[in-house]
Amino acid sequence: MFELRLVRQFVVVAEELNFRRAAERLHMSQPPLSTAMQNLEAEIGTPLLDRSKHHVRLTPAGQVFYNDAIRLLQFVEQARERARRTGNGLEGGLRLSFVPSAALDVLPGIFKRFQAHYPTVQLTLTAETTRRQLEDLRNGHTDLALLVGPVYDSRGLELVALHPQHFVIAVPLGHPLAARRKVRMKELAAESFVSFPAVEGTGFASALLGACQAAGFIPRVVQEASQMQAILTLVAGGLGVALVPSAMRRLQMRDVCFVEIAAAKHPPTYQLVFAYASRNDNPVIHAFLASALDASHMPAG
Repeated sequence: MFELRLVRQFVVVAEELNFRRAAERLHMSQPPLSTAMQNLEAEIGTPLLDRSKHHVRLTPAGQVFYNDAIRLLQFVEQARERARRTGNGLEGGLRLSFVPSAALDVLPGIFKRFQAHYPTVQLTLTAETTRRQLEDLRNGHTDLALLVGPVYDSRGLELVALHPQHFVIAVPLGHPLAARRKVRMKELAAESFVSFPAVEGTGFASALLGACQAAGFIPRVVQEASQMQAILTLVAGGLGVALVPSAMRRLQMRDVCFVEIAAAKHPPTYQLVFAYASRNDNPVIHAFLASALDASHMPAG
């Protein structure tokens, strides 16, 4: 295969049809350029240039080669630019998984900011439990996960935390607490709770336990569900109350009332964490994380 250098030199000669001017454009002397064109013709196996003392013209084969050479060089330049952009996280794809509650308030602002800076990056999204997210990261099925921390087994993972997220209390419509605007956690001591199973996500389960223990009691969990919407459905059915992300208020579920937690020295929160495999070298990961961190410091609205 002939070198791209020879193709570029030929294009300049074909455009100038003058070896002296072509050599000047290429910042080289004329004899090596003439030799290079002879080598190119020998490589191809047919004359490309009709030379005489008075003119240089393209042969029919030279005209065909010139047209194809222009397209070839354009393709090479496009390939180089796409490789550069991909290496900088400006192109490519990102497989992102997230806990469903994050789709209600955290992710839309991140997506908007990321799209503005990286419009050609393809996002593939899946909503999963934290347990499944960690499995998919370690199996290479996803690139980045937005999950609920803490991550107790972070071997082989890199973690980036967002600001702590707040809880609200979900109670059935008609419950004595439903008419209240705020409730202290210790007022829930006698309530039955609907919770997220620890096996699916230790973050939510440990947050509930910690909030209740701080208020002086152990929660009596009577039902579990692995999706927040399913938890709210159980609450709506009168099976218990639940501590849920404040973002769940956006769902406005029938027969469910959301009550704020009364101010305390340390109000219960949970931590959203981005996680990715240390061995994953997809540059889009870091581009997305930069957008996420920028968006998390912007005012809501």
